[in-house]
Amino acid sequence: MAGILVGDGYIEGVAPNVELVVAKALSENGSGEDSIVAEAIDWCVDQGVQIISLSLGGAPGIIPFNPFSGRDSSDAASDAIDLGIVVIAAAGNDGGPDDDGDVAHPSSERLVISVGGTTQTGEHWSGSSTGDNNGNLFPLILPRSDPHQKPEIVAPAESVPVINNRGTWQIVDGTSAATVYVTGAIALLLEQNPELGTNGGQASTDTVIQIKQALMDTAKPTPSQNGHDDDYGYGMIQIANLLESFV
Repeated sequence: MAGILVGDGYIEGVAPNVELVVAKALSENGSGEDSIVAEAIDWCVDQGVQIISLSLGGAPGIIPFNPFSGRDSSDAASDAIDLGIVVIAAAGNDGGPDDDGDVAHPSSERLVISVGGTTQTGEHWSGSSTGDNNGNLFPLILPRSDPHQKPEIVAPAESVPVINNRGTWQIVDGTSAATVYVTGAIALLLEQNPELGTNGGQASTDTVIQIKQALMDTAKPTPSQNGHDDDYGYGMIQIANLLESFV
């Protein structure tokens, strides 16, 4: 997924000047433990990052994957946000008839930016997880209200070109790819406005909320959309509008 962000060849990344800090939290087949994801988030915080991009997700709801393991990825994400670090995570890829009822964990965390997916024509991608913002008893999901309904934003998730481990390009689907587009947009915003980043010395939870709100305010909803949509969030990301909103 890094090519979407920093590609500098035939296809240029969204934010090619980004300095990457990479943590491996999952196995080659994409499986893993939530406690390891939490450790990876903590490690990124220790490295002094300004953005944490999580192209991953697991079981929905506010119950940790392993309730006996203590600290989970939502705890780690919340701690990072308290320091002014922007955390973006994939909504998940279990949309349609197999939808498990909500966006993936930890994108379900209140101040984590949850990213859903669209098709090449800008419509809702059927594989993208839907937010359960009314709440549920099992799995336990607390009701959400504006401006924290999930997902918050959508980005391209269908037929996205990415660099593979052979150094060539291939086409993939998924909200993991959509997440990186949003990460790139926020990276450009911090590049344009360094005072918003943790390195600028002014970052805080309020800063994260400000960035999150601007992302939603500048998004493009569907023509028939009025407010938040459980599939489409607050709209499709509009990078130019986001950057202009801070000029």
